[in-house]
Amino acid sequence: MIGVDVIGQSLLSGLFMGSVYALIAIGFTLVFGVTDIVNFAHGHLVMGAMFVTYILFKVAGIDPYVSLVIVLPLFFGIGAVLYKVVIQGIVEAPHSAHMMVTLGLLLFLENLANLFFGGDLRGVTTSYTTSSLVLGPVAVPLARAGAASVSLAAVLVLALFLRRTSLGKAIRAAANNREGAALVGIDVGRVYLIAFSLGTMAAALAGAVIVPFSLVSPFVGHDFILKAFVIAVLGGLGSVTGALVGGLLIGLVEALSSLWISASLGNAIVFAILIVVLLYRPWGILGQARV
Repeated sequence: MIGVDVIGQSLLSGLFMGSVYALIAIGFTLVFGVTDIVNFAHGHLVMGAMFVTYILFKVAGIDPYVSLVIVLPLFFGIGAVLYKVVIQGIVEAPHSAHMMVTLGLLLFLENLANLFFGGDLRGVTTSYTTSSLVLGPVAVPLARAGAASVSLAAVLVLALFLRRTSLGKAIRAAANNREGAALVGIDVGRVYLIAFSLGTMAAALAGAVIVPFSLVSPFVGHDFILKAFVIAVLGGLGSVTGALVGGLLIGLVEALSSLWISASLGNAIVFAILIVVLLYRPWGILGQARV
């Protein structure tokens, strides 16, 4: 029989990873909500940030959290360049073109990483990688707790930015009605660029904070984009709050299925949930049905 302490530990681990998944999914759903583009390369942007963080630690000894002062502005800039060079030209194109171009970007990033780093798994060991804080029957892993705390703080900051600032309101206006936003003087092209850059930066933040307890290879991005897609659909495509709820739910499902069923079936269960949602509530938990 599984003890209460083991269940508590699994719930905690699920919430921690769910918070990181939520941040990745929010970056993904922000880009979709504003530009109407499903960016299949989003998970590989997480992978790219993991490699940059890994290099900064190995070469310069910079702690992953300290490296955020480099990683975040770097990937905001990378997002802006990718938008200008790759995405801007397909905004008005059919969804099939979006898929082909972003899948092409995925393959480019994956092969670029494979060229420079090879296919081996790599990781870092910090002073807190294996440290835990014992609270009663539960041990709180500090690296995962830190990643979850930063992820949730970033989600809160992003939500406040979108609701309280003039630029955030412009982003929401462009997401709701592009033509209407343009008519009232909003520079829609600039809004799209900033939204894509913010989504890229959110992916980079998630990638950087999981480096202390995760291994990185050129192929880890596949798992992240699959999770981000499922979470975004589950919560409602374009809904930041829905992505947060969906991320926490998927984190819990993943942890508890590993405990009671099998870790190897975790992704299968996640996709089973996706199928059920698509069948009975295709607009997601907090999304709105389109009439």
